[in-house]
Amino acid sequence: MSAPKKKPSLLVAILISAALSLAVNGVRLVGELQGWAPEVFNREGGGGGSPLGITWLVLPFGFWFGRVLAKNGSRPRSNALALLLPLVAAAAVAGLFVLAFATLWKEPRTGEDWVTLTCTVQLAGAVAGLATLIAWPRAWVALVFYGILARLPVIAIQYYSIVKGWDVHFAKGPPGMPDDVVLFALTLAQSTIWPLGWTPIAGGLAAAIGALTVKRGGKPG
Repeated sequence: MSAPKKKPSLLVAILISAALSLAVNGVRLVGELQGWAPEVFNREGGGGGSPLGITWLVLPFGFWFGRVLAKNGSRPRSNALALLLPLVAAAAVAGLFVLAFATLWKEPRTGEDWVTLTCTVQLAGAVAGLATLIAWPRAWVALVFYGILARLPVIAIQYYSIVKGWDVHFAKGPPGMPDDVVLFALTLAQSTIWPLGWTPIAGGLAAAIGALTVKRGGKPG
């Protein structure tokens, strides 16, 4: 009689993902400082949509976490909700971004305006991330844990980049943002909307898809 198959470790998957995210950030920082290919090592605020960034890693890692959870007996309470709620949350956050920045681009644009709208958008994004908590609590916990581990080093990198005056995307805010607001806004983003919003929203959708690729047999939750 063969021994029972060992279940995959979700903690190991999260730690590996966090380590890979740290490595990507390190390569990105070095590449920008050295002036490597600008289409990949883009120095614009927000990263300029570069393909080399931990933003996109949420999708494959979320898919991986979903498979691990499903293999360990945890599935969404409803597949339909697990797929639909993140999409609704993403649409709501995108709409808020458009509305906020359309307002911000109207005169006057003071530092206080930036702080107010930044707080509104970032915190609302974090609240939207609770959509995954509703659909699949264990996936939300895993993704938020990963998100925090992945974003903590970014906070340190961007702080050091700003202090050193490096010409890298880590040290830059959106166009027009006053210099005295940049550090606050970037730190808030890495503490709220990225680990608590984008990561569980996009990662939750990917996790739900990942779970669907695993043969059923686990309990929901």
